[in-house]
Amino acid sequence: MRILKPILATLFLTICSSVIQGQLCDYPVVIAELNTGIWAEEISWGIINDDGTQAVSAVTGYEDNSFYSIELCLAPGCYTVWMEDSYGDGWQGAVLTIVNLDGEILCSGLVDSSPGDEATMTLPLTDDCPIPGCTLAEAFNFSPSATEDDGSCVRKSDNVELYGYWNDDSLPITGFGGAYSDVEGLEVNGVEYAVLGSTLGAHILDISSSGEAIEVAFLEGAIGGSNVTHRDYHINGDILYAVCDQGSSTLQIFDLSDLPNSVTTLYDDNEFSITSHNVFVDNESELLYLCSNYSPTSSTAVRILDVHNPTQPFEFITLDPWISNCHDIYVENDTAWINSGGAGFFVMHIDATPTIIANLDDYPYQGGNHSGWWIPEDEIYVFADETHGSPLKVVDTSDLSDLQVVSTLSSNNDPEGIPHNLMIRDDLVFVSYYHDGLQVFDISDPTEPHRVAWYDTFIETSYAGYAGAWGVHSALPSGRILISDIVSGLHVLELTPEEIEICSSGVTIWNGVEIYSEGYYSQEVEDEYWGTDIVWATAVLNDDSCTECIGDVDGNGSIGVSDLQLTLAAFGCQTSCEIDFNSDGSTTVADLLFWLNLFGTNC
Repeated sequence: MRILKPILATLFLTICSSVIQGQLCDYPVVIAELNTGIWAEEISWGIINDDGTQAVSAVTGYEDNSFYSIELCLAPGCYTVWMEDSYGDGWQGAVLTIVNLDGEILCSGLVDSSPGDEATMTLPLTDDCPIPGCTLAEAFNFSPSATEDDGSCVRKSDNVELYGYWNDDSLPITGFGGAYSDVEGLEVNGVEYAVLGSTLGAHILDISSSGEAIEVAFLEGAIGGSNVTHRDYHINGDILYAVCDQGSSTLQIFDLSDLPNSVTTLYDDNEFSITSHNVFVDNESELLYLCSNYSPTSSTAVRILDVHNPTQPFEFITLDPWISNCHDIYVENDTAWINSGGAGFFVMHIDATPTIIANLDDYPYQGGNHSGWWIPEDEIYVFADETHGSPLKVVDTSDLSDLQVVSTLSSNNDPEGIPHNLMIRDDLVFVSYYHDGLQVFDISDPTEPHRVAWYDTFIETSYAGYAGAWGVHSALPSGRILISDIVSGLHVLELTPEEIEICSSGVTIWNGVEIYSEGYYSQEVEDEYWGTDIVWATAVLNDDSCTECIGDVDGNGSIGVSDLQLTLAAFGCQTSCEIDFNSDGSTTVADLLFWLNLFGTNC
């Protein structure tokens, strides 16, 4: 919501009179815009001339999660904008931006969490002002107008590229400072779509082309507005299931099979859900699970509906006798993995008489057990605690009577980093990691996982609270990844590992790593600008591209002592010789001399 506070309207008159002695402004007007987060009353800022005198005295009196705009009358010159936080822990999501009347950004900044008390930025209103800033084009905070690099560049991504995006600045803003929550994806008739949740409903977006996504449909929620912080979705085939966690809402079921032409509402009623925190459908059994569910007749941790006919869902069972808290859930073939906050997670078999088959309620870095994803064929479950400083856990599920955490996954950017939601595909874990954006981990060896890629959607000023990437979807046929950021909306991303073709008969050397089989390979190396960089490759078997390695008798990919031993053992062969480098039909001194010229090389 764009709010112009009366105190700031009065301030405009004071600023003009102080700069030009009460006369009408003879200079191009500039506009200071401030989006606040939390603890806005701690914010103050002002502007000084190049001689150190005040051009704009201290501006204060802000309220949380609001937008302010002030017109400033400043003579041409080189100015410095000072910014302070009275508590000393940064601006907690607030950003100050000064633009001209054409909307061009002249400067933008904030007080970061470290050091936390103050910061400055240059406001150039003449062409000869030095403009410090980030001059690296690929950086998150690249400043096209900067004339000198000030060392402030923030890296945007590693092994991930932006393919598409979508945002609508007109949507109502929540207490988290943005309008967005969950994201899902699907393909209809060869076209890929994103389903993005906002404060007003579900936005159906065509993401098949690069650049800005195209909204092809909008599905209004039963309730909408700045109080709606969380919508949740699940897609089963072409059917979209939608719930909301705030207000007087409903369970909504939509048929998306005719996109982009139309969407059919199959069901929209509060009989089974006024509010629910999460929704999940077991594709095999056609059972729908509602977590933290409240209906007109009761509230329950998990309500299960039969949706074989999505126009007429009916209640199958509730899990009240067994489960007292459900934040999120993953279900496959009637096996439910239930995230239960401080109680850890439960594993249940679901039928007319459900049974608990496992529970993990004591594990490293335990917090509020929030979300998880199970890969039964790999006997792996990965889950997140929505707790600052708590990494994700990788669990060996081969023995449900003895669940073991075998490793952890962390962005390692800040001790207070916090994961939110996750999905797994092709041995990669995709995590919406709040302040740290998308984080991707290789768990092909669950005991030794590696971070292989990341993409930041949010420049954090503090790891306090909840900001940045909310939802993630990684199941699209194209392999593209969807991230919903609370403030900036939809990000459509592509992974960019190097592809290496390998031969089944030998070894391939890549960055000093010996590669014998298909899969992911990564290393952390030094980077001239960023300090470190993740090099990541996917190895693909292609014997058609293999070249014969003459001299590699044992087929190990190199020419060494073992090959010499085999050659000497064949020495003297006169007919049908397996070792015959010069193709004369025998193994002689000529073959030995030929081999010696190759000794020590790799194929």
